[in-house]
Amino acid sequence: MPSKRTILPLVMLIGLAVQSLSADDAKPRGKRVLIKESATLFVEDPDGSDRRKIAEHVWAAALSRDGNLVSYADFKGVYVFSLLDGQSVTLARLTEGHVHSLAWSPDQRLVAYDVEVRMKSWNLFVALYPPSGAGPRDLGHWYETLSFSPDGKFIVHPSFDPTDHDILQTINVETGKRETIYKAAATIWEAKYAPDGSSIAFTMTRAEPKSSSDDDLDCTGPETDLWILPLGSKKPVKIMDGVFGFDWSPDGRFLAIDTGTEDCGYPPGDGAVFVSSLDGKVQFQLSKDAPSMGAKFSPDSKNVMFVDFNASRIVIGDLATRKLAPLTGPGSGGHGYVLCDWK
Repeated sequence: MPSKRTILPLVMLIGLAVQSLSADDAKPRGKRVLIKESATLFVEDPDGSDRRKIAEHVWAAALSRDGNLVSYADFKGVYVFSLLDGQSVTLARLTEGHVHSLAWSPDQRLVAYDVEVRMKSWNLFVALYPPSGAGPRDLGHWYETLSFSPDGKFIVHPSFDPTDHDILQTINVETGKRETIYKAAATIWEAKYAPDGSSIAFTMTRAEPKSSSDDDLDCTGPETDLWILPLGSKKPVKIMDGVFGFDWSPDGRFLAIDTGTEDCGYPPGDGAVFVSSLDGKVQFQLSKDAPSMGAKFSPDSKNVMFVDFNASRIVIGDLATRKLAPLTGPGSGGHGYVLCDWK
């Protein structure tokens, strides 16, 4: 039988080994990139190494703030997969409909997701992580995207008021109370809180579309522009015309912007990635080949990743040098690439 002197060093060695393993697995921020490749979800390092398949037939996915948890939705439910131990838990079962958008609360205790049942309903749900016996809470009617405030107390989204007026609406996550913060002159499509919570960026259909010939009217459609609304203000500021999507830099100083004019499919033939300061005074095109779309900032705000559809590859752009480097590792995903998150 081993003595106490033998057992103690052995326990210490085991503890150090476990501690070392945890340190290796819990990678520093910026080491997780979440990519969909033709609806199959992968996570990998930004240099293309350590690629892991998470799930198939995925509609939406997001990384937790620390980058160690993946929340995702498929046809059957909403789940959380731990990158530390490889374990998966089910947050919700779906009997009908599918998830459009999904997001972690800043404290990683909640996953918010919306479920659209065609011609029937479109509602927002909030599920606890780890899951509780009570199940997800239904917070009522929803529309388009969702974005948590930095303190996790509110979620913002586009909606309509009782008079069918287009609005930006916030919902209190705890109480479910809704508040209109902006009445728009046209349709709002996407809205996201700034990292510091001081403003909300959103895309809105241009009230008066640019003139076009009858031949190409069906393929241009109403263009959407990017606006920033300081909280407490009723006067948003336009940042850029012809915007498909955007991403805040984590430091809140810049926006990575997907631009394009065609509305007959994704990606638009003239799709490009721009970077803009919040006042719009500094703007430059980062992508070189069209179409390029799906921009995501790195956690340190120094790089932007996007899809170069013409070359069927993912590219990382350095904002300081504006040099582009291909991401190695992914297969030839082509138009099936979607950049979900980078943490």
